Amino acid sequence: VGNLSRDVTEVLILQLFSQIGPCKSCKMITEQPDSRRVNSSVGFSVLQHTSNDPYCFVEFYEHRDAAAALAAMNGRKILGKEVKVNWATTPSSQKKDTSNHFHVFVGDLSPEITTEDIKSAFAPFGKISIAHKNGQDLEG
Repeated sequence: VGNLSRDVTEVLILQLFSQIGPCKSCKMITEQPDSRRVNSSVGFSVLQHTSNDPYCFVEFYEHRDAAAALAAMNGRKILGKEVKVNWATTPSSQKKDTSNHFHVFVGDLSPEITTEDIKSAFAPFGKISIAHKNGQDLEG
């Protein structure tokens, strides 16, 4: 959860997100604003000031609750700031090369929809390497 007001606390986040589903934990990251040197294209370094807004990681017990929280809370205002909610990812240096992959999120599916239904719907667009449904990895 990003773009948080500096007044937001872990307790407040847990109160809000627990309304969607039981939360396992919340870890708030509050970095102080810093200045860092960035190499420019003309060969000298430039002092760049960055203002780091607090962000946090909210862990749910159930994947479906996390997905519902992402859908419900992304773009909502908390203490006057529009928050950004995304799936947590590993740092880019640890990610595998996915430059030839394309990712699609499909939400609000009826419980009757099966993985095979999803694969059939997307098959005309190319090979499906993996599908996620209700927190399970399903190879395809």
